[in-house]
Amino acid sequence: MRLMIKFLVCVCLVSVTTAAQKQIGKVLVGPSGDQFRIVYTFPQELPDSFKWQLMMIDIPRLRNGNEEPTSVQVEVTLGTRSRSTKVKKEKTLTLRWKKTGELELKCDGNWTKPDRNPAIDKIQETTKTLIQSVPLNTQAPTEVSVTPEVEQKISLLLYSLDTEAVPCFTDVH
Repeated sequence: MRLMIKFLVCVCLVSVTTAAQKQIGKVLVGPSGDQFRIVYTFPQELPDSFKWQLMMIDIPRLRNGNEEPTSVQVEVTLGTRSRSTKVKKEKTLTLRWKKTGELELKCDGNWTKPDRNPAIDKIQETTKTLIQSVPLNTQAPTEVSVTPEVEQKISLLLYSLDTEAVPCFTDVH
């Protein structure tokens, strides 16, 4: 599970340095245990730090790529690492919902039902768009492309997230 994330981050680090500051997100899809995983990562080099944004989506494996998943779990991670001090700051938010619409957030290790929140609604909407934009039947981890419109939608979501305004964003140590 974490191996796929580490691989994707390594691929993105190499891509960032070799792409001469060209900023693009990377999407990796494929099976992960009994789930199907979609990982979107957007690394960015800043003058004195490295910033990353990660969206990891787990859905049950589907019989064919056209089915709608019965449940979705999303982990959003936002982080920075200072080049000079090497201090790393990372926050994560985990949410899940079923096809019936029952939304839950993971707060302090427990699943809770949140009040309506525009940022959470935007995460759900963007997640659904990403799920519809990638192949859901690959047999091995595969890097895929998404349209510029989907890329922009995801990037705007991740850049606009205010971790103080969204409940249950947790510091990662």
